[in-house]
Amino acid sequence: MSNLKIRERLKEIKQIKRAILKDEAVAEEESILQASDKPHGISLIIPVHRGEDFIKTLVNSLNKQSLDQRYYEVIFIFNGDYKESESLLETLNKEFVYQILYSERGVGRARNVGINNAKYAYISFLDVDDTLSEDYLKHSLEEAEPFTILLNQLHEIVDNRDDHGNNVINKELNKNNQYPNHYFDVGKNLSLNGAKVIPTNFLLHSQFNEHLNNGEDVALYAEIVTVFKPIIKINQETAIYFRYKGQGTLSRTKVSFQFNVLDRIHVIDDMQNLLRYEDDLDVRNLLIDRMRSQALFINKYLVEHIEDYSKVIDLIRLKQDEFYPYQQVNKDLAETLYVSYCFPPFVDTSGIVMAKRINQNKEPVDVVHNDMTAVRAMDPSLEIIADPYIDTRHMIHTPSSFSSAVHIQAFVEKALKRTDLTKYKKIYSRALWPGSHMAAFYMKEEASNVTWHAEFSDPILYDIKNQERKGSYFTIKEVEKLKKKAPDAYSKYFDTNLYNMCEVLPFVFADEIIFTNNNQAETMLDRFDEDFKNMVREKATISSHPSLDEYYYNIEKNYVNLNHQVFNIGYFGNFYETRSATDIIRIAKGIKELNFDARLYIFTNDTSKVRSQVITEGLSDIVFVESYLKYFEFLNAAKEFDCLILSDANTKAYKDKNPYLPSKYSDYKASGTQIWALYEDGSPLNELSLNEEVIKLKSELGNEDEINEVLKTLMKNV
Repeated sequence: MSNLKIRERLKEIKQIKRAILKDEAVAEEESILQASDKPHGISLIIPVHRGEDFIKTLVNSLNKQSLDQRYYEVIFIFNGDYKESESLLETLNKEFVYQILYSERGVGRARNVGINNAKYAYISFLDVDDTLSEDYLKHSLEEAEPFTILLNQLHEIVDNRDDHGNNVINKELNKNNQYPNHYFDVGKNLSLNGAKVIPTNFLLHSQFNEHLNNGEDVALYAEIVTVFKPIIKINQETAIYFRYKGQGTLSRTKVSFQFNVLDRIHVIDDMQNLLRYEDDLDVRNLLIDRMRSQALFINKYLVEHIEDYSKVIDLIRLKQDEFYPYQQVNKDLAETLYVSYCFPPFVDTSGIVMAKRINQNKEPVDVVHNDMTAVRAMDPSLEIIADPYIDTRHMIHTPSSFSSAVHIQAFVEKALKRTDLTKYKKIYSRALWPGSHMAAFYMKEEASNVTWHAEFSDPILYDIKNQERKGSYFTIKEVEKLKKKAPDAYSKYFDTNLYNMCEVLPFVFADEIIFTNNNQAETMLDRFDEDFKNMVREKATISSHPSLDEYYYNIEKNYVNLNHQVFNIGYFGNFYETRSATDIIRIAKGIKELNFDARLYIFTNDTSKVRSQVITEGLSDIVFVESYLKYFEFLNAAKEFDCLILSDANTKAYKDKNPYLPSKYSDYKASGTQIWALYEDGSPLNELSLNEEVIKLKSELGNEDEINEVLKTLMKNV
């Protein structure tokens, strides 16, 4: 059934329910919510598998029921290992009407057999190791109503001690009205079979998922609430379900991978499927809450078996469905804090790379970042890159700034207040935005036992034109204090300049420095003496931008209208003074001159300016200029091109060495599409084109002859 049809059907069900409650006529074909034609009474369903230790106590409880036997039946469903229980049951004195049925092993299967053989209008479930108060059935039937789930009191018996209802499930009832306002208010009660009475009609249409080993009750009641939108009523009379939690009972299961992880993933999947088509806010809140509750079982396992973290997360990290409860899975597991001034959902290259780092490292983390609403667009889909690994996300609400000492200090102070540094072993910060490293430095100061890992996306002190960035941040007094914390030989590099200190502080105090390429490292270290350089090199790591798995290239469908009868070349990127559209236009000219049956697509920010160039050069028949795509649309589109152009920044006029590795290389590389590198001599991209198999096509910036040679190669291979 299509999503639209499911939504329409749910609306129809709501209308039917309203009609029934108003005593209006309902069409015969829409009888799913009609009052039951079964006799007034309760069918008590009891699955039995290895119940020999409990069945005598159970029968004794049932013998004491005060309800007239004309109004209830007891159905035992034997499944799995039951021979001893069956033999014992035959020897016991039973003062109630009962029948015995059989099913394949599995509590869900057994209960479904009971449901399908129930003769009364209402059903109540009882586990073989639990018991009922004497008036349980009597007071349940008195209070039962059509289209209503009746919730009874639940007492837990732990080591033969009655808690008299002092448990989280029963407390939920005590703080609500007889008819709770919201399903969420009694969500824990709507997650278990015991202590409730359900209209048989509900259960005939929504039965237990027999493929679930555990949590089948959670999935069932989520479905009943979603499909029927039942009335919920709390029984005001004394009807007590006694749930036993001693050793060996059904309610006490040891922590295991099967029970806590695999079974819970399946239950969450069931509820996720319901949530996907549900519009009712009350029901959605219940489903989300119950999914989070199930995720805590996974978390409980990980608390005891953190060595299995990668194994567990690999099972769920690609779920990526709405409201998947990753935070609950990762609850209190994070020992690493990521500090990234800009971070998804805000659209920023540095923030996306940081999210990809988290995705790459596959460990539970907390994240602190700033609210970038004023300076960056938002794309909530970006959050799925890192969300499977995040426990707590601290978004700091301060004005966003690359240079303001006041705003950056505000971010630092608030970040320190929001984070409990005692729980971390590692802090990982990434900058071009100075706020990242400044906050991480003060965190390292406050928690000296943690290790600080500082990554640089680009040189910070000198910009792309090799101009020194200047911005006052520290006072002279503060600088003097900082000098005392550093070795004397390094104090000469300390000053009040924000951008200088954003390099020097990590170089001196961080435990690891991460550069994206060797040129970047040497360029940034060039201004220091040999002793300082060697100190940094000893703790430096070269790590290029991480790539995402193939899965992420299929998350969001692109709608680029490519003609696959021709050769399609794509360029994704913005243009500015040191990366102009000139070389891309040269490629288009070469396509035309060589009569190559190809099309060039340019996805960029300033479409008007580029279109003007294309028209002026008479290339509008083969060049198509489009607005920049959202990140996952871009990844998806990248797979469909025959060739992708990757261009260096042109730094020859300003720098001895090009220190910039285009971050798009990591995205292109994982797309599987061949890459054409427009490199600057000696750049990191030039080095990659010499050593990486994925870059087989290359031409130096500004070299028309090399561009044409590449085009001829492409023509030959088409």
